[in-house]
Amino acid sequence: MINTHSETALSEVIGFVLILGLVTVALSLYLTYGVPAQGRENEILHMGVVKDQFFVYKIGLDSLFTNNLVGTTLSNTFSLGTGGGYTQGSNSIIPIMNPVSSGGLFLICPSTRSEILTITSQSYIINSTERTSVALPAKVNYTPNHVYVNISGIVPDDLSSDRSFGVRVNTSTWIATINLTPQVTFYQYYNGIPVESSSGCSGSNNNGTLILINNTCLVPMSQYHYTGTDLTLSIIKGNIITMQNFPLYTNVMSGVNYTVDLMDSAYGLNAVTIRGDFINIESPPSKTMGLINGTGTITYDFAEENYNKSITLGAIEYRSENYYWISQTYYYQMGGVFLSQSDGNTTYKLPPEITFSYNSSSRISTVNISALVISNPIGGNIVGGNSPVQIKTTLVSDTALPYAVGTANTRWIRIGVNTSDDQARVMWKNYFNSTARTAGLPNTFTGNTTTESYIFINGSYPSDTEEFDINVIASSATYSSTVYGAGG
Repeated sequence: MINTHSETALSEVIGFVLILGLVTVALSLYLTYGVPAQGRENEILHMGVVKDQFFVYKIGLDSLFTNNLVGTTLSNTFSLGTGGGYTQGSNSIIPIMNPVSSGGLFLICPSTRSEILTITSQSYIINSTERTSVALPAKVNYTPNHVYVNISGIVPDDLSSDRSFGVRVNTSTWIATINLTPQVTFYQYYNGIPVESSSGCSGSNNNGTLILINNTCLVPMSQYHYTGTDLTLSIIKGNIITMQNFPLYTNVMSGVNYTVDLMDSAYGLNAVTIRGDFINIESPPSKTMGLINGTGTITYDFAEENYNKSITLGAIEYRSENYYWISQTYYYQMGGVFLSQSDGNTTYKLPPEITFSYNSSSRISTVNISALVISNPIGGNIVGGNSPVQIKTTLVSDTALPYAVGTANTRWIRIGVNTSDDQARVMWKNYFNSTARTAGLPNTFTGNTTTESYIFINGSYPSDTEEFDINVIASSATYSSTVYGAGG
């Protein structure tokens, strides 16, 4: 009996199933390991791009601030997610074989990022009501607002044609002489002397030529008429006379005090008065003061006071929505670029605009603060997605804080940053601590409260009542920023 059953095709079916299983396994392995690895690489590359874009943004805003370009607008572009080239695998033509495109959020002045900078110090502060004065001679530690010279003690005997007095005020770059200068009018008249002959009236005398008229010899006589005494000013700058006997007060009177401000812009001495120089006051070598008294004071438009300033900083923030790599948040605040991660770490990639230095020879600590504030016209702005966004930032104002400009202007200073972010407080404390330690600041300590990180600088001396040995240079600039979606 012949068996007609055939098993010839069984091996092909089994082979096809095995091949299909191998393909499935390979695709599964690729989806399980390859796609996430590719997505992770894309997101790492994208976060590197975001970091570089924040660096460029920081440099642009610094240029606006440094050059005081108030009213100038700067445009920058940021990429929100791994759209475009980052998500298109070179060997993938099936969408499922591509990693999922990640996105992000771009925020201006988010409610969660509302740090407040506080500055408290005992300092020389410029104001409109109080003044600080130093009697001459004195060293110029700050740019003088006024150098007053007071002339007093004038008596009637000083107001005559043969009395001249003066007082000289000088530095290494200029000399100013204030004189009591008699004003005298010169004229001639003829004195007639009878003579018997022309030989009795010939030649000349010290005042001019003699004239004979009808046996009368007319002899010219000089006469001086005193009209009063003026208070005048003469100035020498760089060995060049720039002003000679310029009248300040005419017809001065006895018993009256006269005051001259040498820092008046008309005299041009303000720009050539060098900080660190001495201003002396003395009698000129060729004149005597007699009973007249000449005194001088340097007056500054500032006074010592407790200064307090609180500034809400604002921020520009990017929050990633990564699927394959750790979520990261980059933000710009007060001139610094910071990185915060979902694992709880916060660090600065570029430092904020608070710096310290110390001069061991002069024992002066210098504190530079540039409070760069981010604001938004509507209080906050947010754009999400994975397409590029555009930020337009305008420098609205640039104002120096009212610290006296010169050498040391502060006894002690405390700088704090108030934030609800625990990791940010740790980061600020570490920044204060490492920066002050690197600069070698003496008598300095840092700390934390439940809401704030701070640094306290007490200068070279342990007591905060001994010396002005800290020079604070501080300013505040405000930027107005708005973010726009560029598509998608």
